[in-house]
Amino acid sequence: MKKRHLLLAITLLFSVCGQLKAQTVTPFFDQCTFEKFVELLKNPSVAEAENCRLSLVYTYEIEQSEEDEVGGSSAVYGWGIEKGQKLDYGYELTCTSPHACYFYYQEDTSRQAAMCFKDKADADRFFEKALQYGLVVMGNSYHIAEEKLPDGTVTVDSFSGYDIMAEITKPANDNEFHSGFYVISIYFFS
Repeated sequence: MKKRHLLLAITLLFSVCGQLKAQTVTPFFDQCTFEKFVELLKNPSVAEAENCRLSLVYTYEIEQSEEDEVGGSSAVYGWGIEKGQKLDYGYELTCTSPHACYFYYQEDTSRQAAMCFKDKADADRFFEKALQYGLVVMGNSYHIAEEKLPDGTVTVDSFSGYDIMAEITKPANDNEFHSGFYVISIYFFS
């Protein structure tokens, strides 16, 4: 009888833990559709980030110096992320969830962004959302069009007929700038 109760208790514990894990990340994925993410790319702001269930973590300004260093700015919006110690450029990021993620946006002489995930499965799931939304694939590269594609992802030999906003990469582990995260990089077209 004691073994039966122990097995029941263990089963309930794993069930509850599994539900808690699902509850912590599911709201982000339910609310952050790829359509909303594209709007965030078009207008990186607190309001658009909040539509994706991301909160402002920090902004950072780089002033142009007399040595002709290019000025610019960056912003980080996150879920399960807190601002840590100040670094040379920006701040250290501390995860408060194993499913933490953040959107990084930088603007100087060009614009670039990244969606970074602590969990590889979360990064893969987000990229799958992008494919379902509709990307333009040319060769080995993926691109986001200004408008949602009516038939989903397409493979093309030319961008003719597509108004391309940015290139997007598959998730990759980054041990340099976004250390410890699986990163989906976004490079904007002019």
